[in-house]
Amino acid sequence: MRTDEATDAAVAAATEQGLSVSGARVLRVGENGVVVFPAAAALARIVRGRDAVERVAAELRTADWLQSRGVPIARPMVPVPVVVDRFVVSFWEYLADGQPADLVTLAHCLRKLHGIPMPVDNLLPKVDPFSGFEDRLALGDALRAEDREFLSEFRSRLADQWSRASFTLDLAVVHGDAHMDNLLQSPGGRVAFIDLETVAVGPPEWDLTLTALYHECGWFSLDQYRQFADAYGYDVRTGSAWPILRGVRMLRMTTWLAQSAGDYPERERQLRHRLASLRDGTAPAGWTGF
Repeated sequence: MRTDEATDAAVAAATEQGLSVSGARVLRVGENGVVVFPAAAALARIVRGRDAVERVAAELRTADWLQSRGVPIARPMVPVPVVVDRFVVSFWEYLADGQPADLVTLAHCLRKLHGIPMPVDNLLPKVDPFSGFEDRLALGDALRAEDREFLSEFRSRLADQWSRASFTLDLAVVHGDAHMDNLLQSPGGRVAFIDLETVAVGPPEWDLTLTALYHECGWFSLDQYRQFADAYGYDVRTGSAWPILRGVRMLRMTTWLAQSAGDYPERERQLRHRLASLRDGTAPAGWTGF
């Protein structure tokens, strides 16, 4: 998704809803776009494809359910998705003073999330670790034919391993994309999960893997990671499923990068490094974030 596409769709949707678009600015673009409207204290999330309407509507329903269970979240501002051309837009409260939470706070909030009773009405799907793989592959203009073949074979091996994996922790409600940037904390002490589109039922290890992998990437020190694991009460790296979880997350990180690398030269260079390191088994050495 390009920056101009995200901005145009968000502004059109905000105008339709009567929200002030003064001072609008893009926070990020990638698989989805995020545009902030400070004057309306609103944040717009933009998803490509009209077929995403039900998926976005489900995210809004999930947000209401999580809030009713006492899970700290950023609240929806408009109860239904807004369709603009080939994009689907949802509006959420904008926590202007919110900053990414520290790892210990993330661990405590994940414990709270993982401890709530699971829904009994099929509100939430099961974790699909390979969701979006085909779409990301199709959008990866910077991928070569041999890259697509390698990634498809890598995914097949992991899918077979995932189907036979044994997890230590009991099934729970999981965020699905649990990292510091998706848990905001305000100076007044409020914390709120954001980006709820991947909330599902699955092994809690799925939520713990990103922090462990980011430590391996060099983004967190060993001491920081130990504080996270101690605060949660479990080190995901000690479980038998760790190599599978790690591999799936690296695959997802690579295909996420692939879908936007064609528009950003620096991302394309990073994509080439990630693919090479996956092939020779040195990943995640030298991986960097955006």
